[in-house]
Amino acid sequence: MFFRRKKLTETEFANKFAQALRQKIKGIDIISINGLEVVSKLDDSDEHRHFLDNAYIEYSHDTKKLKEVIEKYASVSADSFLPNEPVSPESILPVIKGKQFIKGLLEINPKAGAQQVLETYNSDLDIFYVVDTEHALRYLTSDEQEKLGLEMDELRELAIRNLDKFDIRSHGEEGYYMITAGGTYEASMILLDIWNKGNFDVNGDIIIGIPARDLLVVTGSKDWANLHKMYDLVKEVSETGNYLVSDKLFELKGDRFEVLG
Repeated sequence: MFFRRKKLTETEFANKFAQALRQKIKGIDIISINGLEVVSKLDDSDEHRHFLDNAYIEYSHDTKKLKEVIEKYASVSADSFLPNEPVSPESILPVIKGKQFIKGLLEINPKAGAQQVLETYNSDLDIFYVVDTEHALRYLTSDEQEKLGLEMDELRELAIRNLDKFDIRSHGEEGYYMITAGGTYEASMILLDIWNKGNFDVNGDIIIGIPARDLLVVTGSKDWANLHKMYDLVKEVSETGNYLVSDKLFELKGDRFEVLG
């Protein structure tokens, strides 16, 4: 007889994460667990806040992958306690985030705005810069940018050059396409110089949806059936997905995308 395992509550899941973190980092103290927020501290360092919303959503999609999900997120969190190595320019990449992302960071840490390197893309999106190493992905700090001696336009050009090295593919037909680029930087592909009718044969102006970091869909402004399909997909992912970016659609205006009005 097959017995279905009961899904862990948010607190139970957070306790599993905390247990894994203790096994990975000797001497770490778990200060508190509040739902999907775990606060930890190591020696004289500042407190670390671990937000497990994305991890819990991923686990909820397939509860049989509990150990796999816990291991992945605990490993990434453990890496954050390691001293930062000098930044290699080749490891810097741009990531697209919704405006709510920096608002959330500021609620957690009012100093985050000064620490994070970001710039406005449009009224709903920002560009953050990250350091993507073999073991972890972390946000580039303003101090690191200063040490590299890069002005913002130079940093953007460098990050986009690095992004352009990805294996970017378009899938689909009949005016509806999905872009793939490895599963982390799909939303960032809006920064590349690929947005033209030669690459995307759509009816009308180019419209995109980027509800999550790993999902970029494309259609045309006059393609009502596919626009409706895109709207439904973006709405569904925005309500149930993880690593969310935006619940809006965007239209290509000149050399960049703006919120579809």
